[in-house]
Amino acid sequence: MTHLARIVSCINSLNLQLRLKREDMKKSKHFPPGGLLHRGGGLPDEHFGFYQEGKEFRVPGFLATSVSDEVANGFMVRARAREENAVLWRVFLDERGATQPRYQCMHVNFVEKSNVEGEEEFLFAPYSPFTVRKVIRGNGSTTRPHVIELEAGLDSREYAEDLPLAPWI
Repeated sequence: MTHLARIVSCINSLNLQLRLKREDMKKSKHFPPGGLLHRGGGLPDEHFGFYQEGKEFRVPGFLATSVSDEVANGFMVRARAREENAVLWRVFLDERGATQPRYQCMHVNFVEKSNVEGEEEFLFAPYSPFTVRKVIRGNGSTTRPHVIELEAGLDSREYAEDLPLAPWI
């Protein structure tokens, strides 16, 4: 666990340095409407139970999200084509971050150049913390997907380093 803690610390330090260098970016310029980001995909049944309301966890890798629900729906349709259960993730940032830098999530960055046109991608750093807000079990189709709402933590350092890692997201 000591090595993991050092890696997370390095990632957070790098992210903070990038944040300080981006004074011209002013995240409010790219802040998602209502603080809402979307992610679409698939979710195997065996991992659905991990997501319980109020549960805090970290993601083990980068987590791509989009301002566009249409982009998320596209990824959800692709997952369904692979015969996976469709899931729509809604990731909420603190809305105060639109105008107050101290409420801006420190471990997410707006991606200026994306491979997907119109994606408006926000990329969370590995080991970013989240809290499950709400879980709605659908039937796994694209018309009634599972919906999992997450709240992004403001500062990774305010969360326990040994939070469970999401098995799938």
